[in-house]
Amino acid sequence: MSARRGGLAVLLCGAACAVPLSVAVPTAHADAGLGGCAHGGVLSGTMIPGTGSAGQSIRREADVWGCASPFLPGVASGHFGAELPWNSLDAPSLGQFAWNDGSVSKVIGQPNGLWTIVAGPGNGHTFRFDLAGEMNVWWYHWNNSMPIDSVSFLE
Repeated sequence: MSARRGGLAVLLCGAACAVPLSVAVPTAHADAGLGGCAHGGVLSGTMIPGTGSAGQSIRREADVWGCASPFLPGVASGHFGAELPWNSLDAPSLGQFAWNDGSVSKVIGQPNGLWTIVAGPGNGHTFRFDLAGEMNVWWYHWNNSMPIDSVSFLE
C-alpha cells in the first residue's frame, strides 16, 4: 500500500507489541510540470543528541539526482540533511538541500512528510520524498532508513 493513498500503519512498541493506528497522510499529487528529482539514494535515520523526547533527534540525510524543475533551474542533483525531534509529533523539522550548483535551500518539514523551502532556490515551494515503502507519521520521527524512489514538487 502506498503512503500517498493512505491506509493503516502499525506501530511496534517494545519487543513485540503491535497497535494498529489510522494515520492521515498527504493526499496531494505531484504535477509533472513542476518536476523534482527522478532518483534518490537512501533517506537515512540516525539517532543523535537533540531536542526531541529524551533529548534526542533523528539525523536524516540523502542524495538525489536526475533533478529537473522550473523551481530549480540548472540543478541536477543535491544532498539533503535535516534534524527531526525524536518522538515529537507536533514539532517541525529544519534542514537543507545543498545543490550541485553550489546553492543551498533551507527547508522546514512537518510530520505529514511534506517539506517547504523557506530560503534559497525554490523558496516557497513544497515537495515530498516518494519513498520505496510506506511512510507514516510514526516512521518520520523514528530512526529508520528507507530508499527514495524520487522527489516530487507539489506546488
